[in-house]
Amino acid sequence: MSEVRFIDRVEEIRALRGWCSSFRYVPLYLYGPEGCGKTRLLRELVKRFDELMGGDSIAIYVDALEGRDIGRALMTSGVLAKSVDIAKLGLRVVSDLIARNIPVGQALSQSLSLIVDEVARRVYGRVLHDKYVLIVVDDVTRAVGLDKIEWYVKWVFELMNKLQEEYRPRAINVIVSTSEGLSLDLISRHRHASIKLLWNLSREAFKELFTELKPPQNLDFEEVWRLLGGNPGKLVELATWHQWSLNRMIEEYRVRLFKHLSEVKERGLINELKMLVDDITEAEEVHSREMRNLIRLLEEKNLVIYKYWTTLTGKEFKKPNPELGIGRYYAWQTPLYREILREIVSQALS
Repeated sequence: MSEVRFIDRVEEIRALRGWCSSFRYVPLYLYGPEGCGKTRLLRELVKRFDELMGGDSIAIYVDALEGRDIGRALMTSGVLAKSVDIAKLGLRVVSDLIARNIPVGQALSQSLSLIVDEVARRVYGRVLHDKYVLIVVDDVTRAVGLDKIEWYVKWVFELMNKLQEEYRPRAINVIVSTSEGLSLDLISRHRHASIKLLWNLSREAFKELFTELKPPQNLDFEEVWRLLGGNPGKLVELATWHQWSLNRMIEEYRVRLFKHLSEVKERGLINELKMLVDDITEAEEVHSREMRNLIRLLEEKNLVIYKYWTTLTGKEFKKPNPELGIGRYYAWQTPLYREILREIVSQALS
């Protein structure tokens, strides 16, 4: 399947352009539900970076999860992409790390200074004073590990300030992304990053993507919206992996989630889970150790996510929406998880 047309996110692109227009001193830590479109948004930003910034600028994208293919792990903006074989350049930088069996994406994410230095020296003669520079590290938490994410973000913070001082570009900024909600507790302890939330697509944009993917005529959009809540990654998964079969998709996730239910039972949290699947907003008001433990477990499993942060566009996040499983502080990453767990919890308690 060819890459799907980039849909909507006009305000998000505008906000990212504004962020990159001056040196921000701290990296942008972008998080949101798994499949909400962080990767596509950031890749689109890198592709358009020269156009957005009005000239020959430098944007480098690193897929921190890529294991072997350096061509997939590293991409750059237009002018730079035409002037240098970035894959060969990246391979020179991280060849020693790869030789030690460190995955390509992880090696690149730990070699940002060397990548910038290679680009600056080989392409621009180290003269970057007229350039906007952007480095994007995608899905960083899963690559470096939750135990190292604090160190990594502090390292990026120090690195971008060092590079700004050394090369004196118009601005150099770093964006790192994650869908791992537990990392927020660690990052928010410090002032080394600006945390912003990216959510799923709006109903209108989601319907546009739904139509773009050419669903069968008998598939009800309302049912897809109710289960996926605007998550573009899950919609593409429905169209490709599951061949538009909601039943097949539900059954696959039921098998996955049933395993998590066993852990919930072992910890004695089944009643708390019932409250959470029935009404997440009411469950948030239950200030018990058991409820806190359950929410933390579900964050660890990437089933719920803390949403009480400023969005990338600066707008207040939408109000609680029981239909889509969105509470005041937390939300199910997709309503699909809530619906399946509601069914299997009901069966477990009957």
